[in-house]
Amino acid sequence: MNVIQEIETRLPEQAVVGFRRLIGQARVKDPILLQERAMARMVAPAQWILTRVGADGIRLTKAGHLPPAVVLEASAELDWGWPISVNREAHLRPLQELRGHLRDVGLLRVSKGMLVLTKKGSSLSGAPRELWWHLAGTIHHSRTPAVGDATRLLLLFVATRSLARREDYLATLSRALGSLGWVQSDGQEPTTQSVWHVVDIKWRLLDRLGVFEQTEEWHGDRGTVTVGGAAFARAALQSDAPAE
Repeated sequence: MNVIQEIETRLPEQAVVGFRRLIGQARVKDPILLQERAMARMVAPAQWILTRVGADGIRLTKAGHLPPAVVLEASAELDWGWPISVNREAHLRPLQELRGHLRDVGLLRVSKGMLVLTKKGSSLSGAPRELWWHLAGTIHHSRTPAVGDATRLLLLFVATRSLARREDYLATLSRALGSLGWVQSDGQEPTTQSVWHVVDIKWRLLDRLGVFEQTEEWHGDRGTVTVGGAAFARAALQSDAPAE
């Protein structure tokens, strides 16, 4: 059972027909047709981190951050879309969040103050196509069930390429999460603001992977989906649902 089929099992009966129509619009069952060079462009930031860690690893600061020299190197090598030049990882959120995600999906780990590759990370560091598939298949993973559900639904809407503004995604997500029975801590239906707090990190990860068209302004309201972004979303939705 893939992740989108698992969600269908939890929907109220009256919502199933519309959900299946949405799946058809998203072409979830279509084969993934994307050139390897396009995949390589999408995973370039992740691959850079894995390659930079390499066989020797990176000694982290006492606070557990990447050292300033590596942050400066990352800033010079990659366009993070960040408005200012920094040398502290805590001040370069895209790098910090991507490193955390690579750790969460089993490609990096910390051992005795060193950031090192896992066996999986080592095997994927020089294989952009396989890295793309791994990131797609794990992008929805989360220890928080609400984040997992929200990410899968977000990917479904991304795959349709029918929305163009972040606010539209959040409004649609709030209704969809309500259909799955999610409520806020006060028992009220999800709002766009509460949904953003759930999906903000995943949204930014998708943005850094090139799922959304880039705007000239670093803080722009990106929501128009790229061809590669739609393919990435479909690949993610075709992955198996996590075992109970």
